[in-house]
Amino acid sequence: MKQALIVAFLGTVRDRFTQTGEPLPIREKLRRAALIPGVQGAEIIFPDECSEPSEVLEALAETGLEPAAINVNLKGRPEFQRGALSVNDPRIRMMAVSLIVQAKEFALQAGAARVTCAPLADGVDYPLQQSYADAWSRTVGTLRTAIEEGPPVPVHLEHKPSDPRVRGLLSSSELVLRLLSEIGREGAGITFNIGHASLDGFSPAASLAHVLESGVPLYVHLCDAAGGWDWDLLPGSYHHWHLLEVLQALFVSGYDGWLTSDSFPIRQEAQTFCAAHIQRTALALRTVERRGGEFFKSEGTSSWKEVETWLFPTR
Repeated sequence: MKQALIVAFLGTVRDRFTQTGEPLPIREKLRRAALIPGVQGAEIIFPDECSEPSEVLEALAETGLEPAAINVNLKGRPEFQRGALSVNDPRIRMMAVSLIVQAKEFALQAGAARVTCAPLADGVDYPLQQSYADAWSRTVGTLRTAIEEGPPVPVHLEHKPSDPRVRGLLSSSELVLRLLSEIGREGAGITFNIGHASLDGFSPAASLAHVLESGVPLYVHLCDAAGGWDWDLLPGSYHHWHLLEVLQALFVSGYDGWLTSDSFPIRQEAQTFCAAHIQRTALALRTVERRGGEFFKSEGTSSWKEVETWLFPTR
């Protein structure tokens, strides 16, 4: 498994109340990412970080970073405030289709194997706000069009329970799997976010098991969350056992793709924070690999000793 960063987090980042970080050009963000030991790839936001496509391509070549994914932003424009894929206005849905197709074209140009998309503006804030069945039907149709048009670059859809909507349209990985089944087209997959999957109080590995069983193309975002909100914390911060369990499931499945950092450095120096994410993930992976994919058991002391060493490395 290879590690990548969402390089936008090395520039300006915002929470609901404040803003930190420098507004860096994409070339500088990629350079800073490449300086972090263990980083092999970059996820790049489209169109935000791709206004000068040649600059992105040159910077990728210069740094040696692979494009893990092109992340198409379907929530940043004012037009998408009420949704992009499910909204009732067909002009806005076609705007979303156009952006996805352009992102696929850029991904092909950059050598990225996928476009990833988190349609976070799609969903509801209040009861009786929309017909759920109609919104779902419009989403299926919009994505079918986006997948059929343009080059054959897979579109991966990411799940999230909420933010910015009170209830997101694709609130779980199970709903993404259902959507992919209803689309009935090749050319789509899932971006499985471990932090998002922990928000329902269950094990992310249990959700991941259904994804792996389905056989749909898989791409992984890695972070942690606490309570009922997506805090985008360093992996294993609150759910260390879940992190080991997920990485073990990926190891056993033979997954050899990307683990892309979705940890958010809002109150930390970004480069140091991202380096900590990569290091923590690498340490957890080594623990799993030493076990050879064998599940930790309560019997005996050797396996627990190894886990404790990972949890408390200074002991």
